Amino acid sequence: MRTRAESTLNVIWNLLVRIVLVAALIWVVWRVRSVLITVILAAMLAYLLLPAVDFLCSRRFLRFGKRAQRLIATILVFIAFFVVVVVGVKVLVTPFTNEAKRFAQRINSYSSQVQGAFAGVKDWYAKNVPEDWRAFINKQDFGGIGSGVAKWAVGVLNTTLRFLENILELVLIPVLAFYFVLDSRWLKREFIGLVPPWRVREALRITRQVSGILQSYVIGQLILCVVAGVVTGIVLHLAGMNYAIVLAVLAGVTRAIPIIGPVVSGIPICILGALQSVALGLWLLGFVIVMHFAESKFLMPILIGERMKLHPAVILIVLLIGAELFGLLGMFLAAPIAAIVRELIYFYIVRPRRDKDRTRGKPQAVATPLIRSESI
Repeated sequence: MRTRAESTLNVIWNLLVRIVLVAALIWVVWRVRSVLITVILAAMLAYLLLPAVDFLCSRRFLRFGKRAQRLIATILVFIAFFVVVVVGVKVLVTPFTNEAKRFAQRINSYSSQVQGAFAGVKDWYAKNVPEDWRAFINKQDFGGIGSGVAKWAVGVLNTTLRFLENILELVLIPVLAFYFVLDSRWLKREFIGLVPPWRVREALRITRQVSGILQSYVIGQLILCVVAGVVTGIVLHLAGMNYAIVLAVLAGVTRAIPIIGPVVSGIPICILGALQSVALGLWLLGFVIVMHFAESKFLMPILIGERMKLHPAVILIVLLIGAELFGLLGMFLAAPIAAIVRELIYFYIVRPRRDKDRTRGKPQAVATPLIRSESI
């Protein structure tokens, strides 16, 4: 039998080996991070188009073999996808460009209006706020907060541009997505073939979980982006708002980033509305709040469901991490990756400990995968 010292050394050795393996894995992931982002984006595009391909493959036509029919269905779906993208860009590019030029011509006028509004607020502040309150407020470094936010935003954009500089990887995204859709079942069998027989069921379960998270996220976010853009455009147009198309496109695009996106698009909408009239600015502020509430509380649970339920604090943390590492793309991918990590932690750490406590007869704690209270 082993002595206590040998058992302790064995535990320490196993812990050190695990630490080294985890550190090596983190290092490898960091070295190939741009490749991983490309693969994940390609997988998301594949998940977006896969339902249409499967639908076409379920309908037999012209007596083609299964392989030939899937190839034809994949080509048709990708052609339709690119046609929709090109037509959508052409439909939006002319009015978008015209409104952007009109905004650029009036930017000096808007700047003067904003300065005048701040001057009015400053006068009201000097006349109505008690002197001791003003002294306390003046001591606070609010300018540092603004400069810090601006510096963070510039860093995020620079990180995004550094990733986008590698145009080859951008070209590979649709190419990889095409092969993922065409050979999805074959790739799955190849992956399962690398797994030991006693791990096959476990690998299948994890694969289904990851696939479900990515597919529900990308389809749900696409629908939410379209809904946000269309509804915002209609409401702004009916309200007589200037630059409705530009602001609607901004609302649709930024909605892809949870929590932060609606805030980013809501700020210029409210400011430009307030420059037209204070009443319009307040009305648009209410619209932005109601729109975000309806998306997060009603549409999001229906489209994404229980798979993506993460606490807002967790989402904000992973968004900041994703922005620091990969820029805007990292912010877009942060939520699904966090959900996948949550499932892996639950599968490999939480559940085994729960089962071990059950076998030992200990009281079983209620185990949930991380914090689940509100949807994104």
